[in-house]
Amino acid sequence: MHRLPEITPRTVSSSTEASEGVNTLYKISAISSLLCMNRFKSTKIPKSLTLISNTIDIFGRRLETELDSDHCLKPEELRLHRLLKKKHYYYGAYLSALTSMPILSSANDVQILSSMVAKTSAITSIKVLDNINDRFSNKQEAVESQREHLRAFTEKSFEPEPRENFLERAENSCMSMARWTFDSVSQGLDRASETLRIYLRDFADYIDGQIRSMDEKADRSKPATTIQEYIQKVNEKSVGRIWVDIDFCFLEKSLGKLDQDELKAILYVRKAADYFFKGCNLYDDIADLDEDLKLGILSSVPLLALDRGRMEESDLRRDRMGLLKILRKREVINEVLQLADLIFLQGFKPLLEAKELNEVIDIDALIFGAKVLRIFAIRKWVLRERSFNSLCKTAVSFGNPRMYRISDHVAAYAKYI
Repeated sequence: MHRLPEITPRTVSSSTEASEGVNTLYKISAISSLLCMNRFKSTKIPKSLTLISNTIDIFGRRLETELDSDHCLKPEELRLHRLLKKKHYYYGAYLSALTSMPILSSANDVQILSSMVAKTSAITSIKVLDNINDRFSNKQEAVESQREHLRAFTEKSFEPEPRENFLERAENSCMSMARWTFDSVSQGLDRASETLRIYLRDFADYIDGQIRSMDEKADRSKPATTIQEYIQKVNEKSVGRIWVDIDFCFLEKSLGKLDQDELKAILYVRKAADYFFKGCNLYDDIADLDEDLKLGILSSVPLLALDRGRMEESDLRRDRMGLLKILRKREVINEVLQLADLIFLQGFKPLLEAKELNEVIDIDALIFGAKVLRIFAIRKWVLRERSFNSLCKTAVSFGNPRMYRISDHVAAYAKYI
């Protein structure tokens, strides 16, 4: 593993950090969404609110008590240096409920809660490591940390190596959180378990996608990939499959064994989640465009602009503001939104196919949860734009998929999905 020099990152006040991303507006929006989901059998209030609250409490206590202070950064240090934010696990708990409760509708509350905590641990670990690699690591160092992350999430015997400097201890915090996920998921399942084998395989694909995405940052003056390759390969960094794989492992524990129809159903749900979260990756690219350009990252936005002839490769050598102006002026944002929608919409058909095969998973709640996920994914862009167009793009989330408008030239990318 690499050895990094001691550094002193920029810090923020704890009061600012504590409130970031968990303000009253977001809380009201989250509760409103849960109230809308109250009509489904698996997502009743107050059960959903209780599970989310308990997930946040349990994960928060683990952060405070189970990170080894000799070899890991404590949570207050991670927050101080903006590597960990409360919103990571607040949002993780909320989004966990959107899938864990419907998928585990036949399980008891302890099993649902365990799955939600495991997923919150996973997404927080992923977010913290992304922050470390984006801000402090070169490509080789980031690749090494991702490979260790895979070991932490998937290997039966794994212990973080003793570390001393700041960044290595921060990485160990990520590995410890990843370990909480694996220990919880694998408990009670052997390597012959179908759901555990799916989890292990999908995590390997996820890490491979993460490593491929690092080429986006390699050289901003020359793209390392095309939009077609981005859709087919780089977008494997989506967490969609592993997000529901965790639930599937707890479903197998709850039922004891999955019959053939149930196994087919979870594979359809897995496929749907993959599409939904891959679409959300592109929504994130739009919301994070300014920050990505600051970091020298070529996301799907400039890649699509190049492929559509909206800009020339020589434009990549412009300064950040110049490039940002081109991308916003030439309808590129709207086309990336359509491409994200094109990918996202592919997820509804597999869910309907899963509904025909099982009575265990609450498919109707999953469909509504996917619509909530889309709103969550585009929220930052909507709040920044504050335009009639952005409000319309939000409103369509709860409508019929036929309400989406995708141009023919964007629809042509469907063959790469």
